[in-house]
Amino acid sequence: MQKKIGNIGSDLSGFNEVAALSEKAKEVFSEKVYFDFQSCNFFEATMAAPFYAAMTRYYDQLNTVSFTNIRPEIQIILQKKHFLYDSGFSERHDSPKTTLPFKRFKLTSGEQFSEYLDQYMHNWGIPKISDGLAKKFRQSLFEIFQNAMQHSSSEQGIFVSGQFFSKQHRLDFTIADAGVGIRENVRKFLANIKITSCQAITWALQETNTTRTNQPGGLGLKLIKEFLCLNGGKMLIASRHGFYEYSSSEEKCEKLHHDFPGTCVTLEINSNDKSCYALKPELTSSDIF
Repeated sequence: MQKKIGNIGSDLSGFNEVAALSEKAKEVFSEKVYFDFQSCNFFEATMAAPFYAAMTRYYDQLNTVSFTNIRPEIQIILQKKHFLYDSGFSERHDSPKTTLPFKRFKLTSGEQFSEYLDQYMHNWGIPKISDGLAKKFRQSLFEIFQNAMQHSSSEQGIFVSGQFFSKQHRLDFTIADAGVGIRENVRKFLANIKITSCQAITWALQETNTTRTNQPGGLGLKLIKEFLCLNGGKMLIASRHGFYEYSSSEEKCEKLHHDFPGTCVTLEINSNDKSCYALKPELTSSDIF
């Protein structure tokens, strides 16, 4: 059976495409499924993580998955991401090293995620930040991962991917899962109140809100949102039927036409930012005057 793949960008259209692919998994069971890339002219590198989240729906239905009619330029991108090894494609060296490779983590793999950040989250693409802010920023990334560990119920694990786009002056980093989504957890916490996916995402982003007991709320994104606002970057969250976008110029949540599996958080850092950043407690009078 063939499933046609359209363009996969890190935007509303791209996530709708991935969500539609996930929904179609309900139609097939214990078959050989070919993902046909003939109509796919563009595949954004960091979308490997949410795309794999959609693929897991086919694995859950005991299907095998293969890729066909994939364009050479897209194949190269995915090979550099370590994404196609299971499908028989050979390894391709990433030179210059601009890729944060696709990685699948178990729900108990917090330490391995920390090692991944040590190995691949280099300084390229990131503006000058103090050691204190760098530590806090890393903690916020780990909180996003920890939320997926504790709340997603993603049997296939957590998927990470990233890319430094030197020409576009941005560094993208994505954490995705194939779990129950934000809406399901918030509904349970609010005694099954029937809120929408966008309402659930908005609720979960509030600093004082959390479905965890005796722990801070806000998905761990407060510091990251403040930084991206100053940096001119962007944050995207896709979860079930909700697609949230945040930047210094706008904040909005739109409805996805299809049900995206689980939750995906993407951070876009503006690498052309010449500013220097530090936590307020680190600043001295000599920094200000």
